[in-house]
This record gives sequence, structure tokens and C-alpha cells, in this order.
Amino acid sequence: MKAKITMILFAGVLFFLSSSIYAQTELQASKVVKSRGVSEYVIPEGDIVMEKPILSRGGCTVKFDNWTGYYVDLWVDKVYKGRLNPWEDSQLILPEGYAEVYCRTMGETYQWQSVGECNEEFVLKLEAEETESTETGSTDSQDF
Repeated sequence: MKAKITMILFAGVLFFLSSSIYAQTELQASKVVKSRGVSEYVIPEGDIVMEKPILSRGGCTVKFDNWTGYYVDLWVDKVYKGRLNPWEDSQLILPEGYAEVYCRTMGETYQWQSVGECNEEFVLKLEAEETESTETGSTDSQDF
């Protein structure tokens, strides 16, 4: 009987640890501040061939979950990685040791940024008040 209780407790601790390792990181959007300088995050023109990524020892899988109604462009270490559709999730296979993840809506209204960690899941969200003002059709009249 004691062995069964010990096994159940051990399984519970293992479940807790595995769920905390792969916890989602919620990133709240911030407004993009447009400047006159050249952007560090550029979408390349034309076709670019990329080699097929292989998840090997030392590699990372980074998941993105777009909880917005916007198309979102993704950059890792200032290298363009693609576009995420509205309400879509996707993942990237990256080498270990990447430093930054940057995401921006296609119309350059909202942005998300985080430091890079292996095997992380990002949930891209807008703040509740920004979502409500977008849904009602009101717009902010700020000049940048």
C-alpha cells in the first residue's frame, strides 16, 4: 500500500514539473512607435530558400499561439522567420542560444518582444481595452 501511495505522489510531482517546464508565456502587445530610422526588422523581398530545420541535440522548439485577429510577422535575432495567420498556432525549430523573439502585426500597429529561451511557448495577446476599442470601430488619432 505504501508503495502505491509513493508511486502516485511521484507521478503527481512529475506531472507538475513537466507542465511547469513548458508553461506558456503570455506576451501583451504594445503599440509600435514609428521612427524615421531604418527598421531593424525588415521583411525580405522575393523568394528566400531556407534549409529544412532539424531538431538535434542542442536545438529548440519555440511555439507561437496567435490569439489576435491580425496577421503577425515573426523575427528571431532580427532574421525574418515568416507570418502567422490570425487565430493560428505554429512552431519553429531553432538552434540553441538564440537571443530575441520579435513579433509585429502586418500593418505595424502592435508588437511583441521577448528574450529567447529554449522550448518556450508564446501566447500573443492584446490588452482587453485595446481589443474592445478595435471591435467597436473606434480608432486612435495619434500622429507618429
